[in-house]
Amino acid sequence: MAVSSPSRARQPASPRKAPALKGATNLALGAVDHRETAFHPRAFREIYKFIAGREPDRISITPEAEVKLSGLVTGTPGGVQTNRPVAGASVEVYRVSPESGERIGGAIHTLQSAEDGRWGPAKVDPSWHLEIVLTSAGSTTTHFYRSPFPRSSDIVHLRAARPLGPADAGAGAIVLMSRPRGYFGLPRDVVLLDGREPADVKAGAPTDSTSTLRLSAAEVGRPVAALFNQERIVARAWPAAENRIAIAELTY
Repeated sequence: MAVSSPSRARQPASPRKAPALKGATNLALGAVDHRETAFHPRAFREIYKFIAGREPDRISITPEAEVKLSGLVTGTPGGVQTNRPVAGASVEVYRVSPESGERIGGAIHTLQSAEDGRWGPAKVDPSWHLEIVLTSAGSTTTHFYRSPFPRSSDIVHLRAARPLGPADAGAGAIVLMSRPRGYFGLPRDVVLLDGREPADVKAGAPTDSTSTLRLSAAEVGRPVAALFNQERIVARAWPAAENRIAIAELTY
């Protein structure tokens, strides 16, 4: 990570084959990967120090008593991901069991996205595990399983999962494990999907952020645990025959 500073410059703390940025504070953050330089607690400390001129009071997230979630719905026309807003998409939010992924009660929030793609706000408890269901015309119905949100956010953006393809033929259910804010590093991280280290995550330099599990028709409806270090999310295997995909989307 390079933080711009005209007054001082430091060389990387460890030997790395990367050029130092002149006029900047150049820091090597160890095993922090490319995406984590924006999201990792270690990176947050350095960014905060540079902007505020002092150490942060805390690194951990301070929970709020009431959490409000909202964001944008964007699309995947023809399987191509875009940031264009999608209007009229259905967004449903459920509280689920952290152990089984089963829904607890009815929908907390049910609404269609506005013309600008906005959805929400949905009011949730900061201790609740959630399932967010996105249904949009011409797209895969996507079940997002999320860890509790300790604080409110208006950038909980939703994009339908990729369309089912030839590799999914014959699968009864498809469950993805996704880490948008970083990569899976093996052996740096503990990465387990349904109790096994995913075969589609390469060892070495972290470059993979998604793993795919395909289950038989007999396994539709069962829970699937996704474990990344200390974060654990349990999703449900929804029937692929109904054009549905489940995603255990990691926060950390």
